[in-house]
Amino acid sequence: MTGDVLLSVEDLTKDYPWGLLWLKHKRVLHGVSFSVSQGEITALLGHNGAGKSTTFKILMGFLRADGGRVLYRGEPLSRKARSCIGFLPENPAFYDYLTGRELLRFTAELFSLKRFEGRIDHLLRLVKMEEAANLPLKKYSKGMVQRIGVAQALVSNPELLILDEPLDGLDPEGRQILRNLIVDLKEEGKTVLYSTHILQDAERISDRAVILVKGKTVKEGRIEDLLGGETSEYEVSFKGLREAPPGAKGRWQLRGDTLYGILEKEEEVQPLVQECLRRGGQVLSLVPLRRTLEEIFMELKDESNGSRG
Repeated sequence: MTGDVLLSVEDLTKDYPWGLLWLKHKRVLHGVSFSVSQGEITALLGHNGAGKSTTFKILMGFLRADGGRVLYRGEPLSRKARSCIGFLPENPAFYDYLTGRELLRFTAELFSLKRFEGRIDHLLRLVKMEEAANLPLKKYSKGMVQRIGVAQALVSNPELLILDEPLDGLDPEGRQILRNLIVDLKEEGKTVLYSTHILQDAERISDRAVILVKGKTVKEGRIEDLLGGETSEYEVSFKGLREAPPGAKGRWQLRGDTLYGILEKEEEVQPLVQECLRRGGQVLSLVPLRRTLEEIFMELKDESNGSRG
């Protein structure tokens, strides 16, 4: 059922050995915790080195956590449960002499699937790779490799798909295609957990976001809750004025015959509008500017740096 918790990550820690003879240890995950709800798109956000890939490697069983636990449908994540998860690593490396269709057939055979040609045709249509299906992978662009990679992760029909930086390094058109694909997967009933440092993309397509800073979860929630808590600024525009009234706060710019102002505090809006009207101005618009994920991320990053300082 959509909205039920499918995956729970609780207080994950991970240390890497380093130094002379690897006698020292560096902690890279400091109690990472979050949940993924069934039928939703969850974005794991953070700068490079925040711990996103390490977290995914633990989820897939490639690394062992030093602390914490992972639950799948309320039970400890087992090898059987991992068979319900499809995974696309960052910068996937496939046999480049295979065609896209051959890669999907090879993957299907690894899963011992039978009568899989219909499934492969469906996946090629889903990722919009029908025309390139018979080309060798070495002729694919990075965006095409990412799309065929998503298809191979879906061959076994998993209920959860984990994508590590699927949008990284793509041109604007490639990013749009991948964004649309992730949304299409949700509409097909899949649950998607993906990582990215491209916050505008996450804001556009995700239901939930988890923000990591230096290996620690600093914020988690639904996108509308993260963005809707406060209005960061107000934009107002006037006709009939060439400049802001004396003493007006905010940032002002005259573009053509329209004067635009950005005000940082709600209490500044009404007296400013009244003064502009008194001076013969005409209000064209007054729009509260919603906070962005980028603003929230930078604030949390600054707070984290301050608390560690």
